[in-house]
Amino acid sequence: MSRTSDLAHQIWTAAIPDLRTTYQEVAEAGIRSVVMTQQRGEFDLLVPEQARAAGRLLTELGLAVVACHGVESQPCDLSVREADEHTAMVRAHATLMENTAELGCRTYVVHLGGAPEEGARAAAWGQVRKAVDTLGPLAQSLGMALALENGFTGYLASNEELVAFVRDYHHPAVGLCYDAGHAHIMGDAAEVLRLMGPYVVTVHLHDNDRSCDQHLIPGLGTIDWPSVAEALAECPRLVHAETEAANYVGWPFSPEPWSQRELWARYCEVLNGAGTGVVYG
Repeated sequence: MSRTSDLAHQIWTAAIPDLRTTYQEVAEAGIRSVVMTQQRGEFDLLVPEQARAAGRLLTELGLAVVACHGVESQPCDLSVREADEHTAMVRAHATLMENTAELGCRTYVVHLGGAPEEGARAAAWGQVRKAVDTLGPLAQSLGMALALENGFTGYLASNEELVAFVRDYHHPAVGLCYDAGHAHIMGDAAEVLRLMGPYVVTVHLHDNDRSCDQHLIPGLGTIDWPSVAEALAECPRLVHAETEAANYVGWPFSPEPWSQRELWARYCEVLNGAGTGVVYG
């Protein structure tokens, strides 16, 4: 017996000149769920009126806003140390969470931040906890899940530390975002997903050749996608999956951009062709 799972499409670039034109192509590709970020074309979703206007436009196109990547336009990592910056960071994330929850978002992804200088790890983790203490309950009140994303070399948390934090924090609205590209750089992508699996609420799917975070279209790198798809099918808290390939003119690691229809077809082929019994779309 197969089951279905939502696959939300993210256009992984802020260089969107016109929201309607860009997402018209997305809708025509047969996509129905999309991922938002703070800046989408001419709209700044930190501004409530602009978030609502973007939401109305997407609804007109038949698109559902189901996920959001956290603020990236200012100090935005949860481990920000300066008190004023930390307060502003939490406030910005909270505002974007509130604005996108109104549009229907069910997951909100945040980064912990980079590795601190020697002797400052405990303080950095303290700042992460302080942020989650505010954003976790807020997510719960909004009907969302706060998803902490795994990193790679140079990040504050190893995969094991990140899992331990969420496990020990033990809040129903606090989970993990598994990033396939980051996991592949650090080791076996499927094994990392199985480690994180009990706490994964959303995933960022893209490829690389392990040399750096290339955000390639699946199949253009070296990730073993059937193994990742098998591990993904075992995640009990998964709300949806998200595409996150860079697919635009000027991205240094990719060939010429694919059409949204071709890109969507590749994702569906990679995930649905693994024979896991889960149909993504």
